[in-house]
Order: sequence, then structure tokens, then C-alpha cells
Amino acid sequence: MAHIQKYLADNNVAGGDHGSHYVYWVPLHIFNDLGIERWKYNRPPDTERVAEIHAFVKQSGRLDGMMYLACINKKLYCYESNHRREALVGITEIAPILVDIMWDATHEQVKAEFLRLNKAVSVPELYVTDEPMADMDSILAARKAFCEKYKPLKVTTGRPQRPNFNSDNLLDDFVAITREHKISAEEMMRRLDNLNVRLSHKATDSKLTDKVKEKCTGAGLWLFAWSGRINPKDVVA
Repeated sequence: MAHIQKYLADNNVAGGDHGSHYVYWVPLHIFNDLGIERWKYNRPPDTERVAEIHAFVKQSGRLDGMMYLACINKKLYCYESNHRREALVGITEIAPILVDIMWDATHEQVKAEFLRLNKAVSVPELYVTDEPMADMDSILAARKAFCEKYKPLKVTTGRPQRPNFNSDNLLDDFVAITREHKISAEEMMRRLDNLNVRLSHKATDSKLTDKVKEKCTGAGLWLFAWSGRINPKDVVA
């Protein structure tokens, strides 16, 4: 921790106390030298969303909002705003970045702060617990395949309109499904295919708008025609 603080001080990075945190205006070249990693409880960023932010930052010359870091065991981790952090890759010059750092923190303290920052939205259990996961790599691969297959309905907004879906929410749903039924990602995808077929038959009797039906028919996806999330209880064998 001390060597990072000294590095910031030696480079005259402006900062000050902010409750139990410290807030700095950090030039990009110094920010890139800090060796920041994604906190282990954060979901992998959506690459399309990262690309959108990258394009905006490159065009505007600034990164909006605060970057939240924590120093745990002498290492800096980003626990909030990883999409924006990864969007900086390949950019060489923007205005200084506003950075909030929790010094000498523990994972428990970071979890509490993460929950506080996200209190207005649902935070998936996956990212705040050490409970063993069912082959996370296969779940991520399943999400990637799903997003590629149904790309016309994939959006980056956090509140997609039916029948569109958000890949971060999709990952949360996939985790919930595999936990609920104690099944593999492969079995989950088989069940989702079956559910999708059942829902496509249901569409003829529903009150769905013509626009929603048209989009679902075009993409071949009905899982989000009635709800923006997949209920694990619906994913039966």
C-alpha cells in the first residue's frame, strides 16, 4: 500500500480525505501504471459495452463518473466501474480521472461498499459470496454462445425493453438456473431451448404486441417476450 501512495505523492497527484476513502484526480498515464486488476467478485465486463464507452471517451476526451478502487494486500483492485476502466485500453490522452481509493481494505469491507453503491439495483449473489460455483468458465462460454446466436435482441442498456436482453443480466440468470437445479451449463442450455419452444407456442394466445411478436419471430427467441429475466423455476427438464 505504502509504495502506491508514495508513487502518487511523488507524481504530485492531487487528493484528499473523503470519509474513510481518499479521492484523487489521476492523470491517465499514472492511472495506467498502477497495475489495477478487476476485483474477483465482479462479473466479466460486456465487451460491446466496453467498446461503446471506449468510443465515447476517445471522442470526448474525458471519462465521466468516479472510478472505485480498493487496496487489498498491497494490490489495487477495481470493484466498481470496470467497464469504464477497460474502455481506457488503447487511449493515450484524456482529462484526469476521478478515482476513489479505499486504502488497506479487506474483501469484506469492499463487499459492503459494493453493496452500498449498488443498493438501488439487484446485486447477484455470485459476486458477494465465496460459495462454490458450477464451472464458471462453461457458464461464460454458454453466455457468449447465446449472445452470438440471438445477437439481434442483445442490448447494452441495463434496463432492456422486452424482448431484448442484457448480457450481464443473462449471466446472473444462468448462474441462478445452474444453482437452482444443480445442473451443468450444457444441460441448462438444453432446457432453455425446450423452454423457448414452449414459449413460442404460447405466443399465439398471448397479449403480446405485434412488434414484440415480430422481433421474437425474427430472432427465434421468446425467452424475454414476457419478462426481462428468466425465472429459474421455469427451466424444467
